[in-house]
Amino acid sequence: MAAAPLDAQGLNFAQPMSAKKKPTIPWFLLAMVLAFVTMSTIQIVWLRSSVQMREQLFDDNVYHSLNQVSEMLTKTSTGMLQIDLEALAPTEGSSGIIQEKKSIGSGLDADEVRMLNRVEALRIDSVIPEILEAHGIDIASVMAVFDRYGQPVRLKEEDVPYREALENSVHRISINSLSLRLYFPEKGRFLLHNLLGQFALTGLMLAIIAWGFFTAVIGAARNKRIDRIRRDLMNNLTHELKTPISTIGLASEALKDPDMQKDAEGVNYYIGLINEENKRLGMLVENVLQASLAESGKMQLFKHTLNVHDLIREVLKNVAIQVRKHGGKVELELEAEEPMVHGDKVHLSNVVFNLVDNAIKYADGDLRLTISSVQTTDGVELRFSDNGMGIAKEHLGKVFDRLYRVPTGNVHDVKGFGLGLSYVKTVIDRHNGSIRVESEPGKGSTFIVMLPRTEIELKKTD
Repeated sequence: MAAAPLDAQGLNFAQPMSAKKKPTIPWFLLAMVLAFVTMSTIQIVWLRSSVQMREQLFDDNVYHSLNQVSEMLTKTSTGMLQIDLEALAPTEGSSGIIQEKKSIGSGLDADEVRMLNRVEALRIDSVIPEILEAHGIDIASVMAVFDRYGQPVRLKEEDVPYREALENSVHRISINSLSLRLYFPEKGRFLLHNLLGQFALTGLMLAIIAWGFFTAVIGAARNKRIDRIRRDLMNNLTHELKTPISTIGLASEALKDPDMQKDAEGVNYYIGLINEENKRLGMLVENVLQASLAESGKMQLFKHTLNVHDLIREVLKNVAIQVRKHGGKVELELEAEEPMVHGDKVHLSNVVFNLVDNAIKYADGDLRLTISSVQTTDGVELRFSDNGMGIAKEHLGKVFDRLYRVPTGNVHDVKGFGLGLSYVKTVIDRHNGSIRVESEPGKGSTFIVMLPRTEIELKKTD
């Protein structure tokens, strides 16, 4: 069957492009998008402000801690004087302290050397963590002392990788002409850890908002699609019903003509026409009714053992007139040795009728339909092979969808509502069988139905 572009929902009623309305965005959808963006922005700004406030508090506490350290190092006391006097005695440099060259030490003035000696004597690197913890900061820190030229005069060997970070650190305080600096490698994690509750709450709120937003969008899209399907179904139904009603009306008017009543052949012709169109109307109503029952799950099956070959022949006898009307021919190759199945005769007859009717609708020229059966280990396999226009690959997975019609150019070229194959699939599924289709454009289609064996046959096999 000739391919035509599908719409966004996978349904195609072959409407001309000029007849389709340009997509518009509903106002409530825009409002929801605006509300979602606004709420998300508020939450993000609030989180950012919380982080900034937490960071400011952290910096203030570090500043106070460093001030406390500075007071310890610069205060004048007997203890400090004793440290200064002891420092005058010749001592070897402490191990683990980087002194890039002796000229750095020798280049320091007396006050700088005195402060550096106090840092060593008081073990400031051990005191600082205690002071920080007293101010609520219990994470590891790296300490270094820099001279007036920005060169490190006290830096532990294991802290060398942090030298650049220490040089740029904002956590610093002057002790005379020296600069004591701190760096916190885990500062970011510490700040975020204290805000995990706020982050979790914000994430939950955004998730709820997003869920509500997308639920509303999906619901709006579904309602719009249902509305379009309903509208298209009514249009198709109206068109399909108008033709037989008009034909019956014209035939009835013709039969009222006194001259026509004298023509027995003409009367029989119009009566036959009315009868055919009446059957067509009944079939249209039956298709809609059966599709509705299948969709609602209220389809009742009255199963019993029946011969599927006899069922096929009976259906073909009833549609023989339609097949001949289309110049068609149906060949039977029923070769299954045990064609007994356990099923509902009415619904399975409708399945066969719908598959034959589908072949008639999409026949490319005179209908050529071959119905074959083979025995399988699971039951009976039926094949309905026609000489139709074929189905493009992109449509094969959708032919059994409710209200789906393979596009053929004009919506009214092929009769029907897209309910037949959906009904067929439902009936076969209710019989624990399967159905699939094989097709290529220009090479016809083959519908393959698998029906399980009867309970009696299963017991025989066991």
